[in-house]
Amino acid sequence: MDGDGREHVKAAASGDAEAFGRLVEGHAGWLMARITTKLGSRETAEDLLQEVFLAAWERLATLRDPGRFPAWLRSIADNQVRMWQRRRHTQLDLLARFGHETVPAAAPAPREERIRGLLREALGRLGDSHREVIVHHYLKGYSYRQTALLLNLETDTVRSRLQKARLRLHKEIAAMPDSSFTQSYELTESDLNGLRHLTRFQGRDDRRILRCICLDAGGRMVACDGARMLIWPSRGLASLAAPVILESVASEAIPEAEGAALVIDEEEATLETGDGAGVTFPLHPGPYVRYEEAVGLHPPGSFSVVADTVELMACVEEIEPYLRPRHQVASPGWAYNPLVEVRLSGPEGRLTLGTGRDQGFARVEEAAPDLDREGPEWTHSVSCRVRAKGLEGESFRVGVNHDYLRAISEALGDAGGEIRIRPGQGCPPALHFDVRDGRHSALLMPMRMESREPREGASAATAEQVSQP
Repeated sequence: MDGDGREHVKAAASGDAEAFGRLVEGHAGWLMARITTKLGSRETAEDLLQEVFLAAWERLATLRDPGRFPAWLRSIADNQVRMWQRRRHTQLDLLARFGHETVPAAAPAPREERIRGLLREALGRLGDSHREVIVHHYLKGYSYRQTALLLNLETDTVRSRLQKARLRLHKEIAAMPDSSFTQSYELTESDLNGLRHLTRFQGRDDRRILRCICLDAGGRMVACDGARMLIWPSRGLASLAAPVILESVASEAIPEAEGAALVIDEEEATLETGDGAGVTFPLHPGPYVRYEEAVGLHPPGSFSVVADTVELMACVEEIEPYLRPRHQVASPGWAYNPLVEVRLSGPEGRLTLGTGRDQGFARVEEAAPDLDREGPEWTHSVSCRVRAKGLEGESFRVGVNHDYLRAISEALGDAGGEIRIRPGQGCPPALHFDVRDGRHSALLMPMRMESREPREGASAATAEQVSQP
């Protein structure tokens, strides 16, 4: 081969296969030694060497300086080695998780984001029934029994499907080619609107996963701060195979557009609009939000009311001036939360929001003096018509945070003209909200209400509701 082989490089770049063969002969020796040293296996190095030269042949036209061919070839080889190591280590790690293979102690730990990327890609190749049991049991951590309850299956069926799913996943991972794990989903205007609403349901504690938005497998977007939760269906994410958690999502970052592409790779997700603009969110490693535990394992009770969205929002807005503006804290060691009493009356067909002079205060310091209750006692209430089902006799009442109720009403109001409200079966009961077919839904935990003398004929449960604020 002439000198540094520049002429052969030029000829090969023009499509001369014989010239490229000369390049292979001239560089295969040292390149083989380099790859073998990095991988520790000559047999594996031989296979990878073929991939290196194939990649070089396909990309040779992009090499501007023929004199840099050896260095350029070396960079291709190093990159191929890194991709092979990444794929192998990731496969070993995932297979160990599912009980198929033990990871050698000397094997370096793969980066977690690459594991998650590979797992998303592999799960996307499974059928729905196999993918669902893998996601619920392994990724979200539900037991066999809980997984069966959530998927409406028998426990033995879950065990059987998991066994078959692991075998299928093993085959998919073993056969998977190198890739960057980049996946793209076309979000609709409704999806973007839902993301904006979800940003209001994130927690404020930066040490908790609740500050994030979970994009769940099968096309549901979820946010929860421990006191309330919003679930928004996404047509664009219907093919999402495994949960993805977005960090640092702000409402103003979601584009006002008819649609956008969500591009998910190993470490981040980017919203890209048609005009080329984009905003990027880092991915959180988990654990995933087990929202089904509240929604699916503890379903609402047997009665419900249906309210017109416009009328419900009118009540929410009408009572607002009677909350913070009328509840100034005069005593140290106390705080005010905008608590309203929600009363559902079947016989009257009404939903009533109420507040009073002494309602919503909470002692935040143990040694705080008694609350200074000045002025005459007063109450204020507003109501709207509802269609009640299964609610007879005594009215149901519970205290909730007005700000949270407003956020739920606004979000679900964008999804439908009517909102169904169903108290849960727990004590104290959470309130379940949903619209349309139930896919747009929300959950609101009750607040502690000041204990007062129960009304004549009222049950003990209506005298006081206790929960997290």
